[in-house]
Amino acid sequence: MTQQLKVNRLVDFTGARQIGVGTIGDYPGQTILYVDDDFGSDTYAGTHPDYPKATITSAIDAARDASTGAGDWIFVLSYADYTPPTAEDFPISVDKQRLTISGLPQSGGIMHNGTAVTSDEQNYAAFQIDEHWVTIQHLMLDVDDAGSTGGTVEAGSSVFGFTLRGCWLNPIYTATYGFYTGAANDVPNLLIEDCVFGTYNAATATNHIRLFNATRGLIRNNLFLGSSSYCIYALATCGNCSILNNRFKLYADTDGFAIYCADGSSNIYIDGNNAAHGMSTITNDPFWDANNDDSNDWGLNYENQAATSGIAA
Repeated sequence: MTQQLKVNRLVDFTGARQIGVGTIGDYPGQTILYVDDDFGSDTYAGTHPDYPKATITSAIDAARDASTGAGDWIFVLSYADYTPPTAEDFPISVDKQRLTISGLPQSGGIMHNGTAVTSDEQNYAAFQIDEHWVTIQHLMLDVDDAGSTGGTVEAGSSVFGFTLRGCWLNPIYTATYGFYTGAANDVPNLLIEDCVFGTYNAATATNHIRLFNATRGLIRNNLFLGSSSYCIYALATCGNCSILNNRFKLYADTDGFAIYCADGSSNIYIDGNNAAHGMSTITNDPFWDANNDDSNDWGLNYENQAATSGIAA
């Protein structure tokens, strides 16, 4: 007779290192690290869930810089919402290549596991991406102090291949951004997918995604809630990327409040997006292109129930 074993959290099987997201730890030199601010300590090695690190910063320090091959993983098991460990240093600099920082994923839907990483320092992001091929996934990400600059997640330089997946970003203060490439950074091969930005019936950011440039980048299948300006803002330097199949619940019926392409942006493919505000026809144009030519490629997008294309200034 076969007996099923029900696993509620993490089980350490001898000879197996699996944690519900596929097999990891089977690659030469790869390490899995754990963070739990409830009972962890930065004096621990952090390589066993019973002896986790207390801070993400310490776990990153312990991870290797994988310039080739498979990178290390950090699983955030518990992290106090709005009261991060005092030893945490914001913005948390992710400066190891091919590193994945993950909450514990839930099956189905667009959502995180409720583990929140919140910056409590004014004008400092929760995460600053300082190396190539980093992934952050299945976390709630906030900035919980009144600030006037920066983003919840921000590129510290022109890094390749950053992935943001299955997170909820709620920067809380309207002067800040959700994801920001930085004022002069190209983030090639950017992937942002299956995330929720903002919260219902409130403007919680100036822009949820603000792109100086993201060459070959892809923003797809995200839900955008209220922002005080453009949800996705492609600056004049932005080009050669795609914005596909996103949903926008607009905070206001204003030109460009879903996607705004600044004059000078180019070769951006925008298709399958849907913006809604109320039940009737939207008065203004949530998809806005400030170019007066065919610099960007507008496919079939929707305003409430009506199909539309990009609107030139």
